[in-house]
Amino acid sequence: MAGTRRLLIPEVIQTSAMDCGPAALKALFDGFNLPVSYGRLREACQTDIDGTSIDVLEELAGKLGMDAVQVVLPLDQVLMPETKALPALAVVRLADSNLHFIVIWRRWGNMVQIMDPALGRRWVSVTELMERLYVHALPVPAEGFRAWASTEEFLAGMRLRLGALADKPLAERLLAEALADETWKSVACLDAATRLVQTLVDGGGVERGESSERFLEQLLREVRAALAEGRAEQVIPASYWTAVGPPDAEEVTLRGVVGILARGLRTERAEGEPPLSAELLAALKEPPTRPLRELVALMRRDGVLAPSILAAIALTAAVGGFLEALLLRGIIDAGRYLTTQEQRLAGIVTLLALMGMIFSLEFPLSLGTLRLGRRLELRLRLAFLDKIPRLGDRYFKSRLVSDMAQRCHGIHQVRSVPTMAVGVLRASAEMLVTLAGLTWLAPGSAPLIIIGGGLALAVPLLAQRSLLEADRRMRDFDGVLSRFYLDAMRGAVALRAHRAELTLRRAHEEPLHEFVRAARTLLSRGILTDTLATMVATGGSVAIVLHAVSQGIQPGAVLLLVYWALALATLGKQLADALRQYPAASSLTARMMEPLLTPDEVGAGLETAADVDARAETGGVGFTLKQVEVKAAGFTVLQGIDMTVRPGEHVAIVGPSGAGKSSLVGILLGWHRPSSGSVEVDGAPLAGQVLARLRRQTAWVEPEVTLWNKSLVDNLAYGVEATDVLPRVGQALRSADLIEFLDKLPLGLQTRLGEGGSLLSGGQGQRVRLGRALLRPGVRLAIFDEPFRGLERDRRAALLERSRAELSGATLLCIMHDIAETLTFDRVLVIKGGQLVEDDNPKRLAQREDSVYRSLLDEEEQMRRDLTGHGGWRRMVLDHGLLSEHPAEDTKPMREGAA
Repeated sequence: MAGTRRLLIPEVIQTSAMDCGPAALKALFDGFNLPVSYGRLREACQTDIDGTSIDVLEELAGKLGMDAVQVVLPLDQVLMPETKALPALAVVRLADSNLHFIVIWRRWGNMVQIMDPALGRRWVSVTELMERLYVHALPVPAEGFRAWASTEEFLAGMRLRLGALADKPLAERLLAEALADETWKSVACLDAATRLVQTLVDGGGVERGESSERFLEQLLREVRAALAEGRAEQVIPASYWTAVGPPDAEEVTLRGVVGILARGLRTERAEGEPPLSAELLAALKEPPTRPLRELVALMRRDGVLAPSILAAIALTAAVGGFLEALLLRGIIDAGRYLTTQEQRLAGIVTLLALMGMIFSLEFPLSLGTLRLGRRLELRLRLAFLDKIPRLGDRYFKSRLVSDMAQRCHGIHQVRSVPTMAVGVLRASAEMLVTLAGLTWLAPGSAPLIIIGGGLALAVPLLAQRSLLEADRRMRDFDGVLSRFYLDAMRGAVALRAHRAELTLRRAHEEPLHEFVRAARTLLSRGILTDTLATMVATGGSVAIVLHAVSQGIQPGAVLLLVYWALALATLGKQLADALRQYPAASSLTARMMEPLLTPDEVGAGLETAADVDARAETGGVGFTLKQVEVKAAGFTVLQGIDMTVRPGEHVAIVGPSGAGKSSLVGILLGWHRPSSGSVEVDGAPLAGQVLARLRRQTAWVEPEVTLWNKSLVDNLAYGVEATDVLPRVGQALRSADLIEFLDKLPLGLQTRLGEGGSLLSGGQGQRVRLGRALLRPGVRLAIFDEPFRGLERDRRAALLERSRAELSGATLLCIMHDIAETLTFDRVLVIKGGQLVEDDNPKRLAQREDSVYRSLLDEEEQMRRDLTGHGGWRRMVLDHGLLSEHPAEDTKPMREGAA
């Protein structure tokens, strides 16, 4: 029932170094029997940027229906039963000093059950947990602390410590005196003093009783006097204070463990509460994945005839084995009934025919199973290729590249699913037929036969949940480890240069240890399951034979009875082996099917009539942003953006680094969704088919745009039909200033550019990206984000002028850090601190002394003078591999390839 708290918290293993927050939150909801989608939580948190703050988790928990509140508790009060702080989502510090979310679920004596998204469900000692919990220090209003110090959450721990140090009358008097003071000082002093005295008593430095009472009163007088003089931390060290500050301060420094206390699930939403976003609705409503059922549905697309035939063959083979045993039993008495040579020959021929028929069934069964597995793999690969273009950018940003690559690589393992299914079906059918045969031979032992068969089946079935959990745990840690392998390969040069091999190895050590532990647990549970299944089945077989013999079974049937009874043990083991593959198949299929079951966010890849109409549209796009706010990982990236761009307008966007310029154009590219406000393109809301159409009409230039290990012409024409490329490739090469570069290539347009354009310089790569953008047909929106990085000043200006001429009819948004080059635009947007602070003609803004744009121009000019003016600089020029020194006063622009 939803809302009931489980005894053991479910395990949720994170697959990214930054998504421990969503994983811990999902475990918290699952612990109250309210399943939520891990993937949707990750997307709602946008963990791809910089992780998730505890404020975001509290907000999400409340929106999803949990009675959750964020509190700060002194470290020694977190696990006190009086504070009722469990279950809670808390922050710990890892060995590498990074912060990490865990769920503290229950406490039993000196052991605490936690769910660590990096390691799974664990039992740790109270001491170990206390050492790991991170104590925050944050400024709070003094009045706010004084109000909180009067609550039962705070006073419960203080009463407990006072009761252990002094008799009840003294404890009540000291607490009453502290609470009588309306300021924060007396409560803070009593809290710190009792904590210090408690530590000394526990360590044997002060005797409990009269000595501790006198010492506590004396310490209180001294620390109050020291606090009035501003030296309180000289009397009691800082680690013992929950709150401390100057005597007359309006703010105090509060120290404690910040956590989200989960009181349970709310029965109904509060009045006036805003509706849930699309991501959160999907997190609640997305049904749990039933991977094998989805895989069967995928298999049925090729028809049910082949699987049905295989199932029929498997059942026939099982019955054939039963008949074979009957004929072998008949050979023993053949001498009585087959008296003539012809009769005996006919019996042998019948037996051989039956064996041949069984063999003829085995061959097509094995071959058909393999073919079905390969067909299923092919079907899944095609489904992946069809699904990937339909997934939104947020889906990929909230998941590791290594994790997605591992899923695609592991598709071949689904071949084993049909083999497993046929094995389970055949073993089950043979067991049922064998039980029927035993009941026919010894009807008096029927109850015992049914119990024996049930036990042979019960052990493997009961072990499935445990095996499934162990297998999923192992595969989850396998996904975590893949991140380290990918990081090591992609950053091998940087790792060696910074001597960071040991750091990576230490970070890799703990999840590797947990992976080995999970693999050993899976292996040991599998061996234990096999052993128990064999012992139970063998014991049941012996009991069946002994009971049947005691009932007076015919002597001629004893051998067949023994054969079938012992076959129960063999069949039980076969069924256990087949069922033991189910956890691996289920875990694997769940990982494979998760992307396929994700709702589409992008239109289909096939061209529709609307796409043809979109290509026929001409002129630039117009768009409007109304009070747009964008949040990422709990931080406001953009806020209060109000702007309108007319069709065909060329707009420059400037501002300090990190101001939100790329995030602004990212809204049009679909990278960010406004948390509030609206975005309209050509009068229609930017969503669904409107976004898909806009992307097909957009040319995007940025240093992060991927260059492929293909020829130059393939990189230029990427995403464009060949018929649209050939007539215009020459003009694109000239406009992007690639003619001189083309002449130097050994194979011309067919020269490969290397992985990620590694055979190009930075400036050459940018010009190839620009050429790709200029080659796109039907461009109505061009987005340039630092498009000429790596190029010298005169070439940047020339390329900008040519690009604007080529895109004269399109709307252009150009993000540049070279402020002076934006003076040629008719309009400039100045972004600062996530806000649109100025929107005007750049020349008018440059004339205003108080404008942000003018200050950016002045800073740029001052930096240029500082770098090129004086100060002992030597001017070294690297030109086509030749290094030469130029006079310092030589200020001629450098050619590309010179530095």
